[in-house]
Amino acid sequence: MKLLVYVPLLTPRIKYIFNFIFNEVLKTEVGFSSTLSEFKSSTLPKISYADQQVADEVFFKNSDLLLGHTIARPTIKTTAFGDMIVPFAVEGSALPFDVFAASFYFVSRFEEYLPYVPDDNGAFPPELSLQNKLKLLAIPVVDAWALILKNILLKQYPNLFFAKKTYSFVPLICMYPASEKVLPDWVSFSLRYLKKMRSLIVKKDAEEDAVNALLKSAQELNVEYDLKSLFFFKPAQQSDHECDGPMHLPNSYLELLKAGTGNDYRMGYPSVPGFRAGTCTSFSWYDLQLEKTTCLRVHPLAVSDLNLQADKYTRFNDTLLQWQVLGDTIKLLNGEFYILLHQEFLKEDGKARKIFDLLR
Repeated sequence: MKLLVYVPLLTPRIKYIFNFIFNEVLKTEVGFSSTLSEFKSSTLPKISYADQQVADEVFFKNSDLLLGHTIARPTIKTTAFGDMIVPFAVEGSALPFDVFAASFYFVSRFEEYLPYVPDDNGAFPPELSLQNKLKLLAIPVVDAWALILKNILLKQYPNLFFAKKTYSFVPLICMYPASEKVLPDWVSFSLRYLKKMRSLIVKKDAEEDAVNALLKSAQELNVEYDLKSLFFFKPAQQSDHECDGPMHLPNSYLELLKAGTGNDYRMGYPSVPGFRAGTCTSFSWYDLQLEKTTCLRVHPLAVSDLNLQADKYTRFNDTLLQWQVLGDTIKLLNGEFYILLHQEFLKEDGKARKIFDLLR
């Protein structure tokens, strides 16, 4: 049974974030109507996202962010919601804030298109993020809010169907070739399952024996730790497409699209764990400059062994407990837990084993 949403004006931003929340996070169907007579006569479960309620449907008051088509710093009013402080406060709505505008602001990384002072690597610092300022960075709030939406809808429409999601733990292993000549630049961001890697990286000018050795090493890791991992093969030369290189929006993603890369696994902060895009569900990247949904799939990175290097004063076991809290939250939300580990980290005594045993 489809959920019908009334919107006076269906903008690309509204369509994108509603499809993400309902289709991808909550696994239900959603449709839109901008015709009042059609909406009122429909017998489908329905909600409205507008300035005022239409009838007796579940009503969510809109703010201005999703109605616009420019990249300008919005005025963000906050309010209390449970034990959270949330952005885009509204009144007279099913929720005291515009959950769709807030979700779009986080998932699209809207703030990274605005002027900011970069860190030493020229990247967006986590300290400047709205999630960090509101103490929401350690929570996949978009997924948590989606679950609240689901409960609100089921209370009024108990027959509305939501498919089940399952938790997934996906380690990302960043590996290095033994020789600088093994892998040319064109595979610097090849992200595929191991069984597909050989056909991608063996080329006439590549050293096949060295490539085979690299793949064997990766396969042994999967067997040793009983994993289904994704592998980055990082070239010797620095590249914006490397597994742990700084990410600059929108240029980094535009380069990936130009190169024909369909997936990105860098949506996280090297210095701190958490949810840079506010979600633990993979999503299609929204190009704010062109105001359209792209074919690039973003897989949000929650933690990285680089977090350990950035915070040298926190003991490994303490950090692992922090990661476990994140993992437990993702499990409750049936989300995706992506963790990046480097080849050299796997050689450290028992640390990788502790991580895998605790988080998967």
